Amino acid sequence: MAVRHHIKVLVIDDDQSVCKTVGLLLEDQGYRPRTFTDPAEALKSAAEDTCQIALVDLRMPKVDGAEVVRLLKEADDRMAIIVMTAYPDLESVAETMRRGATDYLAKPFKQDELIAAVDRACQKLGLIYTSESDLNKLIGQRIRTERLRQNLTLRQLSDRTDLTTSQLSQVELGKNAASIWALARISNALGLRLSALLSGL
Repeated sequence: MAVRHHIKVLVIDDDQSVCKTVGLLLEDQGYRPRTFTDPAEALKSAAEDTCQIALVDLRMPKVDGAEVVRLLKEADDRMAIIVMTAYPDLESVAETMRRGATDYLAKPFKQDELIAAVDRACQKLGLIYTSESDLNKLIGQRIRTERLRQNLTLRQLSDRTDLTTSQLSQVELGKNAASIWALARISNALGLRLSALLSGL
């Protein structure tokens, strides 16, 4: 299961209902949203407590969304900014990209489109990670699949790694976290680079 509870998302939209809906959707996915209908308050909040992601409405009555994007990037260049707009014309989208936005969503958007856009931004920043128990299971499954593909028994892998069959069984079942040293020995015994064993996890 992906872990997102540490990721703060700033939501800026002059429409209170959009803020509420987007905030609830993000909370349901484990994110920590902060919603604002006033861009000035949002900018002040961002300066006081950094957020990793921002969702910004492009057209607001008090201030241009592209200017909000510029000011957010000025405050924290690492922040990923996704623009939300009901009027997705090429010129305005290009302008916000020039000012630092990384993606945009055309309103009205579906729940999965919103979450996919936020997840993409987080993945680019390396913010989403897999929980420890799930990661142990994924590594174990990968080791077991490769061992069986090579027609190796646990005893044979044990002889190659200097780990007991019990230790290897626990690793394959995802019940114990293997040390980097143990994973290096296992991957070497399977003829894999450690980076290949862990790739994509």
